[in-house]
Amino acid sequence: MKGCLAYDCCGAGQTVTSLYGDENWKANPPIAQEVFDVFVKTYYLQQILWYMSEVLTLLPAKPLWPEADSCIKELHLLLKSTPQNILDFDMEVCRTKVNALLNKAWIMVKQQVGHPKDTAGKKDFMGHNFKKSRLNGCDFSSALLIAANLEECDLTGCNFLGADMRDTNIQNADLSESIFLTQGQINAAKGNLNTRIPGHLIRPSEWD
Repeated sequence: MKGCLAYDCCGAGQTVTSLYGDENWKANPPIAQEVFDVFVKTYYLQQILWYMSEVLTLLPAKPLWPEADSCIKELHLLLKSTPQNILDFDMEVCRTKVNALLNKAWIMVKQQVGHPKDTAGKKDFMGHNFKKSRLNGCDFSSALLIAANLEECDLTGCNFLGADMRDTNIQNADLSESIFLTQGQINAAKGNLNTRIPGHLIRPSEWD
């Protein structure tokens, strides 16, 4: 099922299990809600760690590396502390800070990849046909790309942060230098052997 293929807990399950040790919500039902709440926040924190780690690989964003590294260290300490510390953590403040940093990183990347096709302000690209377009540096963050056609597109420097890529056609497309792509997005899209993806992601077996 497409939803199952696209889902990735980003290691939140393992992290929460290590926090509670031998104690679990099935054996101790009264803590079930707490465990679930900790899992949700841990999932979002793990996502942030994924994106911050990617910032450290973006050469145009090198001025932001110290800030990204500091964020990573802070979150690693938090995730190794206690469930209560995680529950008390102000996620909104963190998201605001992180989103600002990620946006700065993308702008720095965009400045080095040329002038993108104008997609400013638009977020609904469901079923849109971009075939063979040069989309360098386009902002697809939080965009609906469901069943969109990106076949044979050059997607260098494109920002896919939070984009919905279910059934997006990326056959023969070059996403090798796209940024803020996740494994879940790749799993949900339709690629082939000629689809180029970032080196830190795994090519789905069904593309072969």
